[in-house]
Amino acid sequence: MDVTFFKVEQPDVKHYQQFDNTEEGCKQIVKWVKEICCDCKKWLICGEYTGLYSMTAAMAFNSKGIDLWLENPQQIKLSSGIKREKNDKVDSNQIAMYALRFMDRAKLYKPNGDVLLKVRELVRYKDRLTKVRTQIVVPSHELKQVRKEWKEATFIYNQSGEVMKLLEKQIKDVERKMLALLATDPELKRLYKLVNSVVGIGMQTAIYLLIHTWGFTAFDNPRQLACYCGVAPFSKQSRTSLNGKNQVSQIANKKLKSLLHMCALNAVNFDPFMKAYYERKMEEGKHKMNVLNNVKNKLIYRICAVVSSGQEYDRSYSFHEVYNAA
Repeated sequence: MDVTFFKVEQPDVKHYQQFDNTEEGCKQIVKWVKEICCDCKKWLICGEYTGLYSMTAAMAFNSKGIDLWLENPQQIKLSSGIKREKNDKVDSNQIAMYALRFMDRAKLYKPNGDVLLKVRELVRYKDRLTKVRTQIVVPSHELKQVRKEWKEATFIYNQSGEVMKLLEKQIKDVERKMLALLATDPELKRLYKLVNSVVGIGMQTAIYLLIHTWGFTAFDNPRQLACYCGVAPFSKQSRTSLNGKNQVSQIANKKLKSLLHMCALNAVNFDPFMKAYYERKMEEGKHKMNVLNNVKNKLIYRICAVVSSGQEYDRSYSFHEVYNAA
């Protein structure tokens, strides 16, 4: 870890040093800074969020009651202007200056409970298994179709089928482990049950939402969650030179966006209200993908509603209300 330290009232007087990204290294950082500034309560440590590699520091600093702010690396890069030099020391100073300028926007990082952290790693492991399954099965199927006369193609196809069965068993085992872990935490179990009650939302999407929203504590409203999932439309206008249609942003969690797309298709098929809405909009001549994006937004608002109310989704309430009102 490359660390740049300075006092707010003396930003030009900087101190720089390197430490190991270990618990012992974090203790050395605290000892080093204490020699210059003793009051830990006034410290603010800002760093780039790097997933698993941030966890050691997050746990160590939180255990000592030190404020920790983990920011998106892209946000820091875009806010720092043009850079001609690139190395770890320069990056460390850049992060420190970013913290000085935007400390009023700081969002302190609090590590999730052990259960949610474990579930997150199981989800990542499942994603890797799924990716390997696709990489093995799809090429073998294509080869079998193109080279039917090759014995080697049949051999590869049969071998990949055996591997696929093994991977599918492992994926099922991981899913059972995730559900068993969630059942050990009453709050996570409750949230999972609420989210899963919404028509169209399956096990995978419910768990993804739990880990990416930190148990629905990371976002203040459904609009923020919709932005994170890449389904919230934004305007594209600039006087008379630019006047385009509202579009979703490409800055999004692509995995959640993909899962919500499948959920929207399920909701349109199995939820009477969503089906009626979808058919009405299609008859009006709306584009299919725009209508499905609206369905994704509706699902997010439903999810946030059941979480905030603590009541499971009533599958008949919305449709009956609309039908009676009409």
